[in-house]
Amino acid sequence: MERTDPRERYDDLVVNSERHEVDAERFDEVGESEVFRSGWGVAGVVFGADERILAIRNEAYPTEWTLPGGAVEDGESLSDAVVREVAEETGVGIEPVRPLGVDESLVTDGERSAVMRFVHFLARATDPAVDRARDLGDPDEEITEARWLDELPDDVFNPEYTRDVYELARVLDSDR
Repeated sequence: MERTDPRERYDDLVVNSERHEVDAERFDEVGESEVFRSGWGVAGVVFGADERILAIRNEAYPTEWTLPGGAVEDGESLSDAVVREVAEETGVGIEPVRPLGVDESLVTDGERSAVMRFVHFLARATDPAVDRARDLGDPDEEITEARWLDELPDDVFNPEYTRDVYELARVLDSDR
């Protein structure tokens, strides 16, 4: 499925672009990840009715909070992917509102390169109960904790970009 980059439609997105030079072995490791194979990933900046934000901890980033999300699957739209990923990782049902930002990474080993775009969506919880009765995430990436937080924590993954996306989400969410 051809995906439309949200930067073509929205002019107020938070955009981060980085280039990472790695050795050939690391490039092969990165190339095996779902997000790089897909080229696209999504994450939800999910607010509940009480204005708290949904966050997770997982095995990949055990000391940092992240926003729930993951790779976009073949044939899946970006908005459908964020609904599925948030449900898989937390059990929370959401309604995506709109994209907030694009975090783009180009990884190269000098001979090969791969681009991955991670789109963050403003979303509202439609079923806010975190499902603690089952294993969250998928078998190769265990979610160790999912919960509602009063605000974005200091120990958040990719803090500068994530804080900018969160602040835009707060502004747009207050307009409802």
